[in-house]
Amino acid sequence: MKRILSITILTLLFASCKENTNADNGKELIDNSNLELVKDSSNQVVKENKEEVLSEDITSANSWIFYKISENSISETQKKTKNEVINQFKNIKIEINDKNVVIKNVCTFEFYKSTMSPVKYYQSTKNAKFYESIFLENGLKIGKEISIYQSLYPEKACQIPWIELLIIDNTLVIVYDDYLVFFKKENKVNQNDCFSNTKITSLPITKSIIDGNNVWNELDCNVANLKTRDYLRLPDVNGIRVFIIGNFNFDDFTYTLVTLKNNKVITKKDIGFTKEGDELNTVSEFTQFEINKDYVFSLNTKTKNGEDFKTLKTEKFKIDDNGLIVGVK
Repeated sequence: MKRILSITILTLLFASCKENTNADNGKELIDNSNLELVKDSSNQVVKENKEEVLSEDITSANSWIFYKISENSISETQKKTKNEVINQFKNIKIEINDKNVVIKNVCTFEFYKSTMSPVKYYQSTKNAKFYESIFLENGLKIGKEISIYQSLYPEKACQIPWIELLIIDNTLVIVYDDYLVFFKKENKVNQNDCFSNTKITSLPITKSIIDGNNVWNELDCNVANLKTRDYLRLPDVNGIRVFIIGNFNFDDFTYTLVTLKNNKVITKKDIGFTKEGDELNTVSEFTQFEINKDYVFSLNTKTKNGEDFKTLKTEKFKIDDNGLIVGVK
C-alpha cells in the first residue's frame, strides 16, 4: 500500500472524480439483479456446503478489531459518509470461538461455517471479477475460496449487517451501506517480543521515503493506544524506542511520533496531518515532516491563501536521551 504524505491540491481535487470513476466502472460490470443479492450481506443464503466448525478449525477465541472501510462504495448507493460508517464500527470487537460468534455489546450467535468459490458465492463470473477488483483495490486477494459464517439457527441470527461474516485473505469482512467493512485479527503478543522484531529505518527520512511503497510496515504491537498499525521505526535514542505511526484512512491521515521507554509512552505528537476545507475534498491546512541525518525533525505547516498555500509556521526539534522533544534552531 503506498503511503501518501505529500498533499497537493491536484490530488485532492481529483479524489472525488476517482471515486465516481471507480463506481461507474463497477456499475458496468455488475448485474443489477445480482447486486441486490449481495448488498448488506443480507440476502445471500448459503444452503450448500454447510458444515459445523470443529474446535481445531479456529483457536478459542479469535478476536477481530475494526481496520478500515473500502476506499469507495460498491455501487454509489451509500446513504452515509465514510466517517459516519467508520465511527459506527471503529470500536466494534468480534470474537469467534469453537462454537459462537460474539459481536461485543451487540449480539451473539452459534454459527456454522461454509466455503464457496467466488463465482458460486457472487453467482456469476462477472460479479466475482468485479468484487475481486474491489478487494484488490483495498489490498486483499479474494483467492479460490470464501469462508462464510452464519447462524446455525436462522431464527436466532443477528440483525443486518451481522447475519453473515466473510473471511477473505485473513480479513473479516461485512457489507454495510454499500461499503465493505474490514476487521483484522487482533494479535495478542508480548510487547517486548513484538518490538524486537520491528524493522528500523535508517536516517535521513525524506519525503520520497515517506511516500514509498515498501517502507511502511505493519505492526502487531499496541503503541500509545493508536488503532492504526502502519509504522516506521527510527533508530533508538539512548535505549528509547522511536516510532512514527501512520494512519492512512482516506484523506484524514495523520503521522504520530511516539517514544517508548520500558514499553511506556514518553512522548506522543502528531507531526503530519491535514485539516479539511469548507468544501468537499479540499484542504485548508496541512503539515509535512522530514528527519535529517542528525535526527532533527523539520515540520512545515502551510495554510490556504486564495488558490495557493503559504507557509504558516516551521518547527524543528530533536529527541533527547529521556525520549522528550526539545526544540532546536
